Amino acid sequence: MQLLIARKGAVEILEAPDPVPAENEILIETAFSAISPGTELEALSQQSPSVSVLIERGIRSWDKIKTSLQRRGWKQTLIKVAQAIEKPLTLGYSISGRVTRVGSAVHEFGAGDWVAAAGPWAGHGTMACVPRLFCVKLPRHEMARDASMAALACIAIHAAHRAELSAGAEVGVFGLGAIGQFMVQVLRASGHRVVAFDPIEYRRTDAKVSGVETHDPDQFDFERGSPVSSHGKGLDAVFLCAKTDSPNLIRHAAALCRKRGRLIVVGEFPIQMSREIVYEKELEVRFSAAYGEGRYDPTYELLGKDYPIDTGRWTVERNLQLFVRWLEEGRIAPSRLRPRVESFQQATEVYDRLARGALPLDDSRDAISVLTLFEYPSVRVKKSVLELQPRSAAFSTATSITVVGTGRFAVETHLPNLRQAPDKFQIHSLVSRTPVKVAGMAKKFGVSHASCDLNEMLKDSALAAVLIATPHASHASQVIACLEAGKHVFVEKPLCLNEEELDRIQKARRPAGNNTSPPVLFVGFNRRYAPLSRKLFEERVRKKKPLDIRYEFFLSPLPNGEWYDRPEQGGRFIGEVCHAVDWIFWMIGCPLRRQTATRGPSGDADIFLEFEDASRAHLRCQPVYQLDGPKETIEVKWENIRWRIEDFAHLEIFEDDSLAHKDRFHSKGHREALDAFAAAIFRPENGSDPYGFFESTQLTLELDRAIRSP
Repeated sequence: MQLLIARKGAVEILEAPDPVPAENEILIETAFSAISPGTELEALSQQSPSVSVLIERGIRSWDKIKTSLQRRGWKQTLIKVAQAIEKPLTLGYSISGRVTRVGSAVHEFGAGDWVAAAGPWAGHGTMACVPRLFCVKLPRHEMARDASMAALACIAIHAAHRAELSAGAEVGVFGLGAIGQFMVQVLRASGHRVVAFDPIEYRRTDAKVSGVETHDPDQFDFERGSPVSSHGKGLDAVFLCAKTDSPNLIRHAAALCRKRGRLIVVGEFPIQMSREIVYEKELEVRFSAAYGEGRYDPTYELLGKDYPIDTGRWTVERNLQLFVRWLEEGRIAPSRLRPRVESFQQATEVYDRLARGALPLDDSRDAISVLTLFEYPSVRVKKSVLELQPRSAAFSTATSITVVGTGRFAVETHLPNLRQAPDKFQIHSLVSRTPVKVAGMAKKFGVSHASCDLNEMLKDSALAAVLIATPHASHASQVIACLEAGKHVFVEKPLCLNEEELDRIQKARRPAGNNTSPPVLFVGFNRRYAPLSRKLFEERVRKKKPLDIRYEFFLSPLPNGEWYDRPEQGGRFIGEVCHAVDWIFWMIGCPLRRQTATRGPSGDADIFLEFEDASRAHLRCQPVYQLDGPKETIEVKWENIRWRIEDFAHLEIFEDDSLAHKDRFHSKGHREALDAFAAAIFRPENGSDPYGFFESTQLTLELDRAIRSP
């Protein structure tokens, strides 16, 4: 597929592998997409590496930067800032096209349906995977051109809902760009009288076609309160759809409002209001974001869970449905905006003209148009696997491995570690759900092939192993697919989220016949492979004494909306504290005799484990992170010896409570875990659970269930 992206403020068409719909998504071959000039040009300006833009972005992101400085130091923080600046931005959020494939949980759409779609998933590109609640079916494919502007219209529809207007209200609109033009059409379709303001004549001309009274704000006497309402007492609401640096906009809008009128903020401008007029009129200011309720709600967007129907909420889906109904009835007519249609292949030139202020002309009337659409070819080449460079034909004893997932951990840890071990691993390909990211990361790391389809990649006989670094909820299904394809698997923790998944994984790993060996399955419990852990383990084996372990695990706060903290991802005990459970189980290395778990009122948990060799462990999990302290502290005692460990980097050894030795380590075991995986592939151990990963996972699941119980 081809995608339009911006990198450092420059627009380019990127070749990427075709996307694959998740269970709640539909795959669309794009027919038309609409440019939202204000939003997209603003996004481009924010990508510009100018000093002023960087300072502005730094101020907005200061909390994240401060947290990064505390946890990673200034060098790693600067690297992350540089990566954020270079990160490609996908443009567009409003398309129409034909459905080619649907996810397993989608039943209201099918292949061949024509649809309109909205949202960041519906960008400028030949294909798009869009959540089902951000799509609407079109009655006829002939509507596709007009329907491609659905998101822009729904921004106006949502703003109208936010105003809660009664029938026959008299309203004002400031700004007659693309959103403002749809705003007047939506308000007229709702039966309201509209007065609109814009200094550009051709915009006022377009609005008049919809039956709107228009004025040039530079020629209008706001101070005198010129009558714009039929009753002379002011407008019921004013919609502010303009983008300007002038503080006069909101002042003028307030002057036109009646007592207890409403100001609906849609555009971008300084919000500086006179207390006198706001106080005197008791004005209400409301903000309208996006194109319907559900936007920015992960449960609605990603899980496809709609709100209960009795709440009567105007969601993105309902707004899209209303738009299509009005479009079919002729109550909204995007053709009045005379959009100019350009070939998608000319996208870079189109954005160059828009950035220079050279507005497009409508071909039919040789007049300036407020809106531009991209049209896409009806025939296109399918590419489930993108070849960036020929794969090396040279013989190598290294294991060919594909990395699934291009998130932060895979990019910052696993991919660099794999590249630094060419004698052990040869990176075969990258797989990710996000086409633009997988293509960009494959190019950055010099990987020859990229894909969004793991199942397609597993068909390659040259592939021997898979490293899975995706969100937790996808681990089990991906591990099973890889094992059934006969591939060795290294999966980031956790292995799975429940016992049913664990049972399916164990069955998938069993060999198909008596003469075949099962694939190696490794879990990314790197703590047990850390050099400090190995040093302690050797001492444990040499002494053969029962251990007394106290392990404290502090959970750092996560940003709002972080996927890691969503309920469907299993929770933070299974997702993070599993490290501690596995480390204790591996270090003691004998059967468990008794376990108890209690949960405190503030979310803290205490877990007590007793083992057959008389070893004991107390795991304390705390939801409060010490900003200046370690994330994990461990004390291991036997006889008169005590080892104190902080984050597997600092070690203090005490004899009879006197400090006897100090040491510092520089690895938490990530690289060593991959080395152990490579060794296991060449010399696999026998048994159904040779490395104890199934048993420690089972224990983690049991403990999680215990601390969740009332």
